[in-house]
Amino acid sequence: MSAGLVALRDGDNGATMSNERHELALLPLTMIAGSTAIIFMVDVLLPRGVAIPILYVIPILLAVHCRQQWFRVAVAVGCTILTGLGYGFSEPVVPTWITVTNRALALAAIWTTAVLAWRHLQAREQINVLQNLLPMCASCKKIRDDKGYWGQVENYLETHTKATLSHGICPECMHKWYPEFYPQVVEQYPDLFKDSSSNVFDEHLHHVEEHR
Repeated sequence: MSAGLVALRDGDNGATMSNERHELALLPLTMIAGSTAIIFMVDVLLPRGVAIPILYVIPILLAVHCRQQWFRVAVAVGCTILTGLGYGFSEPVVPTWITVTNRALALAAIWTTAVLAWRHLQAREQINVLQNLLPMCASCKKIRDDKGYWGQVENYLETHTKATLSHGICPECMHKWYPEFYPQVVEQYPDLFKDSSSNVFDEHLHHVEEHR
């Protein structure tokens, strides 16, 4: 009974976490759609001389945090289309060249912001990749930690991960360092060596079969 209650509680917790992630995913989309709609309505209501389309950089910046690149491009293209539609629906008050200049500057600001934001996102991802690289000694295979100390790979993995390591010996090292025990161990535990990429095990089996 208690196990069933625990399972039911875990299921409820999982569903709650899934709903929270779903709500967090919808939040940026709602903000992008809402800000875009508000900017477009204000652009239509105000005269053409007011440079309202410059505010489309707001949904552009919000879209940068979305992982899908096609969505970021779609937002920029959508803002470009709405900038043109706003020109057609708004009331002409100032000379046409002023309105066209404002729209052109707005489009330049939209795409400049989009390109710079995407470049910044790519640079940040590259920095994250570089930060995740582990400096390893090419000779002894030790790893340097954040404080500059060199330590064994096992110590680093046990400190920074939840992995529990167990030690064994591969066929190559067994044949290299313990040649006197290698034939006996291979014959007694063949399953431990059959998956090795080394040819030592196959050569030894061939040698054993020849002497039988």
